[in-house]
Amino acid sequence: MRLSNFSRGRGLLLSLSIWLASGSAWALTSYAVDAVDVSGSTGAASVALGVPDYAFVNDAGLPFGGTSTDVFDVGESTTLAFPARLRNVAGQHDLIVLAFVGGLGQTDNATVQVEVSSDGVAFATVATFDTEEARDRSQDRFENDFDGVKQFWVEFGSASDVTHVRLTNLGGTAEGLRLDAVEGLHPDVASTHAFEMRFARYREDSIQQFKVRVKTLSDVGGVPVREVRIDRPMAFASALEATDHPIVGLAGRFICVENCIPNNGPLIPFSRHAWSTDGVTEAAPGEGLDPGREAAHERFRSIDLETIESTYLAGYEFTVTFADGFVHRFTYDDDVLIGIGRLYQKYLYFESNPVESGPRQADYYEFRRSAATGVPLFPYLP
Repeated sequence: MRLSNFSRGRGLLLSLSIWLASGSAWALTSYAVDAVDVSGSTGAASVALGVPDYAFVNDAGLPFGGTSTDVFDVGESTTLAFPARLRNVAGQHDLIVLAFVGGLGQTDNATVQVEVSSDGVAFATVATFDTEEARDRSQDRFENDFDGVKQFWVEFGSASDVTHVRLTNLGGTAEGLRLDAVEGLHPDVASTHAFEMRFARYREDSIQQFKVRVKTLSDVGGVPVREVRIDRPMAFASALEATDHPIVGLAGRFICVENCIPNNGPLIPFSRHAWSTDGVTEAAPGEGLDPGREAAHERFRSIDLETIESTYLAGYEFTVTFADGFVHRFTYDDDVLIGIGRLYQKYLYFESNPVESGPRQADYYEFRRSAATGVPLFPYLP
């Protein structure tokens, strides 16, 4: 049976309306989805030694990190592919390479060369870093004495629209490069309104605290994110308690501006955080977390919950408001990809004799929308 143009149009509109109503989160765009060993290597793509602080399993199910006994040895290379082109954003680093590094007193290290390409064929070297440098950095001051995955920030230089990243271990000790993850900070998603939000439990033995990370994914020239609001479920005996810790970014932070409660304060139904450039007052109208940038709770900060009869973030609703007034809401139960990643905390913060606390759940949500059409965009196809 042949369908008329009208029937086909009705079917398309019906399918589109069902898809829009579903509110499903998007596929991950900012993590590598494929890793291929360069000729002569012996398994670099699947390598990690020890237990990482952070590991992310991306769309293709490719896990970086774990307890593999293989070694990403000197002279080995691996090429990683991204599902969306990574944009070069002026004034900030463009890529994060995460690798496992032993604590103080240990000697493991790897000198890593980073090359980028826009076609997977022609590569340009943009950075070289030594993992040993991360063993005593001020930014990791709370974990200097402990094994953990450290972040190495890479600037693209003149390169942009990057689709492939090649890592080569140029030299180091017998442990080799202990690769955990490779993340692009600003994928090109052809959107005016776009963001991703990550939720992570503060520590494994408690579901009463969680951390937030917000990354703006809209194109350069897109709309900044202005506010983040957290609403607790009315149907459960659940409420917010500590909400006063800011979500810190490169050029500002989301500060609590409504229902700002310190730890052990009264229980509240919601909390609202707005962008601030000075960390004290709300930013001027029209300002927010700019496209290509991110903000996150510091490693030792979080938002506290009182989950008396509910489970973790069950029933919670989140509202993200952009600087032009556009509002997007989503719920933890219906929209967030739950348990897609994991975080390893190497020790319990309040123990005199630090012990490994194990993996913590990491959840993910992504949204993008074109202001020109007012319709969310389908996932990017390279």
